[in-house]
Amino acid sequence: MDDYFSPWPVVCAIDFGTTYSGYAYSMRPDYERNPLNIECNPSWSNEEMMTPKTPTCILFDKSENFHSFGYDAEKKYRKLAEKAQEKLEIDEEDDSNDSDDSDDSGNEKVEDKIEEDNVTEWLYFRRFKMKLYQDDMKAKQKLKKLKLSAENGKKLPALKVFSEAIKYLKDHFEALLLKTTIRDDCKESSLNSDTSQEQRHTSVSTRKQETHSERSVSNIVDSNHSSWSDDILWVLTVPAIWSDEAKQFMRDAAIQAGIRDDHLVLALEPESVALLCKQLALTKKGVDIKVQMFEPGSKFMVIDCGGGTVDVTAYRVENNQALRELHCASGDAVGGTNVDMLFINLLNDIFRKAVVERFQNKSPSDWHELLRSFEVKKRGIGLKHPNEKEKELITFSSLGTLIDAFTHLNGHSKNAISKRIQEMDLKKKIKCNGPKMRIDETYLIETVFAGPIKDIVKHLKNLFAEKDVKDIDIILLVGGFSECPLLQDAIKREFPDKTIVNPRDGSIAVMKGAVLFGHSAEIVAQKRIEQGHQLHEVQEVSECVVRRSRAYYGVATDVPFVDGEHLPVCRYTNEEGLSMCSDIFDCLIKKNQVMEIGQSVFEKTFKASSTLANVEIYRSDREVQYCHEDGCRNIGNINALYSDDIGDRRLFKIQLHFGFTEKIAIAMDMKTQKTWKAKLDCIL
Repeated sequence: MDDYFSPWPVVCAIDFGTTYSGYAYSMRPDYERNPLNIECNPSWSNEEMMTPKTPTCILFDKSENFHSFGYDAEKKYRKLAEKAQEKLEIDEEDDSNDSDDSDDSGNEKVEDKIEEDNVTEWLYFRRFKMKLYQDDMKAKQKLKKLKLSAENGKKLPALKVFSEAIKYLKDHFEALLLKTTIRDDCKESSLNSDTSQEQRHTSVSTRKQETHSERSVSNIVDSNHSSWSDDILWVLTVPAIWSDEAKQFMRDAAIQAGIRDDHLVLALEPESVALLCKQLALTKKGVDIKVQMFEPGSKFMVIDCGGGTVDVTAYRVENNQALRELHCASGDAVGGTNVDMLFINLLNDIFRKAVVERFQNKSPSDWHELLRSFEVKKRGIGLKHPNEKEKELITFSSLGTLIDAFTHLNGHSKNAISKRIQEMDLKKKIKCNGPKMRIDETYLIETVFAGPIKDIVKHLKNLFAEKDVKDIDIILLVGGFSECPLLQDAIKREFPDKTIVNPRDGSIAVMKGAVLFGHSAEIVAQKRIEQGHQLHEVQEVSECVVRRSRAYYGVATDVPFVDGEHLPVCRYTNEEGLSMCSDIFDCLIKKNQVMEIGQSVFEKTFKASSTLANVEIYRSDREVQYCHEDGCRNIGNINALYSDDIGDRRLFKIQLHFGFTEKIAIAMDMKTQKTWKAKLDCIL
């Protein structure tokens, strides 16, 4: 294999989550010594503790310029909201007071500062990733024009919001890598020059690879930092159940963020978990079960319970340690944020929706503090208590403004909220005392948690009824929502014969596994295909994941018309005078069909009469005969741009390859044998 296809010196995986995001990375020499030498950014901080991820929220100023991301965005937005709230309280105390705007000490005018940093003019977005997951097929085809609504109702193009968020994480890693490299270079320069090569390298082959990789990383530090883009492979994680359109949207956002197209790959989230768990020594009550899980022939299921979606995949370990999907990836939008939505619905029922919306608009700081408090509390709800007979009350503070708003809209009656709770027959389940509200844990579980958990369990029951996965007895439970004790207990209770494994640091398993994916042989194989090479070397595909198609894919074609078999409306006469039928769905690959790595499922030859050839790709969730049938839609076009020099109208060939995390289109000049990656445009 030539050097162009050698492994990347640096791999950085960005886990762009619904609720939290972060990145992990490793250098090739570290990977070769120990694949689990994976680093996460250590410095995310919310002023209370260090976390491996930061909230997926982003803030733009009133000029719609990027301001901050994560905890920094939360902090700035909270300060803006607090200032606005203070101003509102001052105005309410004395509406007629329009005299001095400055205090006795000559501090900056409050009014001017509020005007400068008016929270209503800033755009704050949170948990926007799920906007890309739509059940409506027509909505999927509008991603290019999709706009996201900020907390204040103002909108920005979704591509701008996503790309700025990815750019922040990209820039953050590059700054960290630069700092680390400078430090390491200083340490390296202090080493004795006579240090023996035998002490520094263990073998000739290792020395060659390590020296190449370390030199590449070191060379990143130059006056222009010109080699950054040459040394880093970026891996962006996406749910396995996402559409082709949503996956391409994420790629386009990453490219707009400054990541080169040929230095970017997408990793499927549950696959990343499986790759990590192959390396981890998983234990359950002190008993090592790693050998059981990853022996050839063994089967296991990965349930990735994130904030937005729940991704479920099942695998069998092959003799060469490759993972083979037993069933196409499945799941739905039943992640942890559904619990949050039901909690908000509960507040709407208690205080009435209009009051809650007023609370959100007038006191955004208190509102976000309430949501953050619930995010922390929901991870502990359902834990066993020392005295199980004693009812547990979950306390929510900072609700004084909400309770006051409800009281104000109900005739200023001090007992308004108590009467409301009594009307709802919730006197024994909800108690309000001053700015605090206490909710009976059992009632909270039934109202907020039970529905989403029931949906997840139901999906698993349906999946275990499939013949390919019914005999699986090991389940890997990962993702932020997997830390919920209620979900863990529900799955264990419903499937008592299954071994449930919660890997250590399950909430960061995806981004660590994505780093391993970036170092894998599959990436080398993908780059060879993109350059028009054949996968003739067995080792290139031996460790790859063998996937299954999530739908029927095909192209529109014309066939000879047959009376009684084809629709008359599709009948036409071609140039040769033959009766033809148009719009036939020519199936390239079936739903749940195994897709071998680099498998070419489509090939078509064109006689170039212009600089562009176009092939329409269709997708259907069921078997269809025509491309215009319900459930079948055009998901994108393969566009092959030729050079302007086509004087002899020579032939060109287009190939479509399945089996990777993305579909790859390749074009070839049949005369010169020159190949290039064609554009598969899935965002119409």
